[in-house]
Amino acid sequence: MSQNNAIYKGFKVSAMVRRLPEDAPGANPAKPVFLATATITQVSSGSGSLRQVPPLLQHFGFTPHAAIDEALTSARTAIDGMSTFIKRK
Repeated sequence: MSQNNAIYKGFKVSAMVRRLPEDAPGANPAKPVFLATATITQVSSGSGSLRQVPPLLQHFGFTPHAAIDEALTSARTAIDGMSTFIKRK
């Protein structure tokens, strides 16, 4: 079972997956048939100001799990890109 909700660095990352219609233009068994849409919501504002979050992130996959995994990975990467934390060497 795929985990489609998580808290990551003060943001709630969620993914919803759906099967693309078989009669969609260009439908073909060799193309991915699942679409996962990830959303990012800031859940804690105590550590800083509210941040602008990216729009919905969409990814395709051959299985629901693959589509969700790709969407959530992309959302985590977007959050990492918003980070202002700098590690000391």
